[in-house]
Amino acid sequence: MSRIVVRPRIQIPILVVIFTVWTLLGVTYFTSGDVVAERDWFGIVLGCVLVTSGLTGIWRAVRLGVVIDAEGVRVRGFDSRDQVTPWSAIQSVDCVQIDERGGFPLYAPVLRLGDEAGAMALSALGSYLRQDAERKVEQLRSFKAGAARS
Repeated sequence: MSRIVVRPRIQIPILVVIFTVWTLLGVTYFTSGDVVAERDWFGIVLGCVLVTSGLTGIWRAVRLGVVIDAEGVRVRGFDSRDQVTPWSAIQSVDCVQIDERGGFPLYAPVLRLGDEAGAMALSALGSYLRQDAERKVEQLRSFKAGAARS
């Protein structure tokens, strides 16, 4: 089974630009030289925090997406740890309308898990066209069937 990575096309560039500006804001604390020369500890700490959090934000934004491989489905969120769902834990994959945006329905694959976990919608694989979402659901079903045979 080949590894497939699906990334959000709009969200990643926007977040990268925002966190780049955030990082540059932190760098400006050090460019004038007054902060370091006068040993302004608040400014030094604030600059370091802005630079570190900005670089971390860029790194997290670039990693966003859904990874589908032999292990299962891995959802890489911006504000949380990777959520890995093994193929053995997935009972079925369905196409469901998960939201409505701008008056248009948003369809996405939904992983039906065991009794305790319930269902997990893969909004990163969502589409406004039901046929496109159904195609992704069929791909996930075939990956699940291939993993079951292995």
